[in-house]
Amino acid sequence: MHRVVVPKRSGVHRFASLALYRALLRQSARLPSTFPESRTVNHLVKHKFHKYKNLQSPSQTANALKAGYEALDLLYSASQGKSEGITRLSELLSAGRTLRLRNSSEQRALTKAQPVKPLSKKEKKKEANRQHQQATALRHPNTTPILSRPRPVVSGQRRVPVLVSARGDVPFLRIKKPQPKNLSGVIRSKLDNRWNRIVRRDRLEAELVVARDEDHWDSLTGQSEPESWTTEIRNAYNEVIQKIRESDKKNRLLAEAMWKVVLAERELAAKEEKQRALGKKPRSEQSEPADETQKS
Repeated sequence: MHRVVVPKRSGVHRFASLALYRALLRQSARLPSTFPESRTVNHLVKHKFHKYKNLQSPSQTANALKAGYEALDLLYSASQGKSEGITRLSELLSAGRTLRLRNSSEQRALTKAQPVKPLSKKEKKKEANRQHQQATALRHPNTTPILSRPRPVVSGQRRVPVLVSARGDVPFLRIKKPQPKNLSGVIRSKLDNRWNRIVRRDRLEAELVVARDEDHWDSLTGQSEPESWTTEIRNAYNEVIQKIRESDKKNRLLAEAMWKVVLAERELAAKEEKQRALGKKPRSEQSEPADETQKS
C-alpha cells in the first residue's frame, strides 16, 4: 500500500522549505538601494510562506516550491544589479498590486450589492440593551428622586416598583428592566465601599491581636511607651466599625422609605384598576341601580 507522507511532518521537506525561506529573505535584503520596493518583497516572502505552511497536497507543495525557486533566481538576478531582473521584479510587483486593488474593489462592490441581513431577535435585543446602556450612562437632569413617588397621575397603566436588595445590603427600587447603567454604577460603588470596609475590619482585628502581644511583652520587659501598640489600631478599628454601622443604618432607613413608596404605589394602582374596570362596564349595568331606585 502506498505510504501517505504529510509534507509538513517530513524532516527533509521542512529542511528544504526553511532553506528556501532563508535564501529568499537573504536575497531580498541584498536588493539594490535604488530599488524602492525591497521592503515589499520581504513582506511578500513572509506572507506567502505563512499562507502555504499547512499545504498537504504533494502537487500543490511541488508547485509552491517551484515558484519559490523561480522567485529566488529572480531575486538573485535583481540583487546582482541586472536590469532584466529588476525590470521583471518591478513588473510582477506592479501586476500583483493591480490585482489586489481590483479584487478589493470587486469585493466592496459585492458587499454593497448584497442585501442587508435582518437582525435576529437575540441580536435586536442585544443592540437595544447596548443603546439603553449608552442612553442611561448618566443621570438625566430632570429625573425626580425615587422617594418623591407615588406620582398622583401617570400616563397609561401605573407600574408598581419592586423593592430589591443588592447582595442583601443596598436597597433600591426596580421600576422596569433593563436596569439603567447609572443605577448599576451607584449600587456597585456602594457594595465595593462596604466590602472594602469589611476587609479592613478583619485585617485590623488580626493586627489588634499582635498589638496586644506586643503590649504584654513591653509590660514584662518593663518598657514604657507614651502610646501603646493597641491604641491606634483600636481607634482605626472602632472608626471602620462606626462607618459600617452608619452605612447599614442609612440603608435600613432608605429601605423603609422605599417600602412606603411601594405600598402607596400599590394602593393607587388598585384604585386606578378599579376605575378602569368600572369604565369598561356596559351602560346598562351601570344604570341598573338608578332604575331600581326610581322603581322604589
